[in-house]
Amino acid sequence: MPLNWGFSILKTGKLTKQLRDTGLINNKLNLPIIYLPGILGSQLYDRHTKTLIWGDYKSLIRKHDYEYSHENTSIGATQLHYFTVVPKLFDNLITAPLKLVLEKSLGYREGIDLFFLAHDWRADHRQLSAQLDAEIQRVKCLYGEQQKFLLIAHSASNCAIRYYLQSASSEIRESIAKWYAFGPPWMGTFQALALMESGYYAGGSLFHGFTANEIASCPSAYQLLPCSPQLIDKQGNQITDFDIYDEDCWKAFHLGPYRAEIKELSDQLQRIREQLASHLHSAKTFAERVSMRTQAEQSVPQTWFLSDNHLTVKRAVYDQGRLHLTANTIERNYPHLTEIALTKGDGHLPIDGLLEGWKSAIVRGSQPHPFGEEYVFINQARTHRALVSHMPNLYSLAFDIATLRQRYSE
Repeated sequence: MPLNWGFSILKTGKLTKQLRDTGLINNKLNLPIIYLPGILGSQLYDRHTKTLIWGDYKSLIRKHDYEYSHENTSIGATQLHYFTVVPKLFDNLITAPLKLVLEKSLGYREGIDLFFLAHDWRADHRQLSAQLDAEIQRVKCLYGEQQKFLLIAHSASNCAIRYYLQSASSEIRESIAKWYAFGPPWMGTFQALALMESGYYAGGSLFHGFTANEIASCPSAYQLLPCSPQLIDKQGNQITDFDIYDEDCWKAFHLGPYRAEIKELSDQLQRIREQLASHLHSAKTFAERVSMRTQAEQSVPQTWFLSDNHLTVKRAVYDQGRLHLTANTIERNYPHLTEIALTKGDGHLPIDGLLEGWKSAIVRGSQPHPFGEEYVFINQARTHRALVSHMPNLYSLAFDIATLRQRYSE
């Protein structure tokens, strides 16, 4: 057994004992859980080639075509609980620690009262909203129309939930006992734009991954763009003539499929350029629905898990014909701008602005958590992706779920 699995099992055992000592482990019925993974959180399987194209070490050593097309219906998805890096020696744990806690500490069983809604995360998040509606209806068919249930989501999938709740019936919203949002990117992130510049290579530059063009083909990437981006020049002056949803701005500022490094116009790049205006318009209408809190969404009790463990970009720097979009680049090349360009966050999402409109408790570190109520927990998770495996988050999640289970069984 890989060592990190062993550590996770030991920590889960400790949490189980703490729950038992407080009397929260009992024979009360669990509230069904629907979990929505974020970007990269589902394995992708190509039914034509009969191969897994994303989700283990083989997808790093073999080149796959990741360009997205809504007309391609051959891609299936399953939940990515862990990413095998070195077989039998090391796994990158994704939702495996969360699944361990829910199953070993609270008695959940995947497929019975714990449902992972795997999906093609390259697609428009409106499709995920439709999948969520179908899954909720299925759970209600299993356990009755009056059954309360829980939603848990990581990263961008929280935007799909917020979008869904605005059109969901009041009966559906009242059925949601709570929604747990890990790293919700309500305002978007400059990281989406950065990946359209550099691509994404999970194993480093020596291995295969997602090229910048392949990322720029994905509707979900545009829906993660910062909806109100702030740009400054190298003197720190604000740049005002920038509209991230205007294709001409992408040309003028050399962004994504118009980045300065492009030397040859391939067929793939031509397709992406032809789709750009449509992607931007769709992303803008999506952002208008999810960037701000609404009465419908606020009617559902919520807990958010955020991290402020890293410096994160809140203002991009434009200099010498290009945008500088990462904290490392800005710190290295523009140290005099760090105070106005960077802020605390999880490396992807700056805390600034995320809490706009939040009126309930905000807790940090070892402060008491108001279990059973609404709260935001700001913690020290190592990365944005690690929010769903960070043990203090799982401790808080487990105690809150156990508290709600007790409440709704009375």
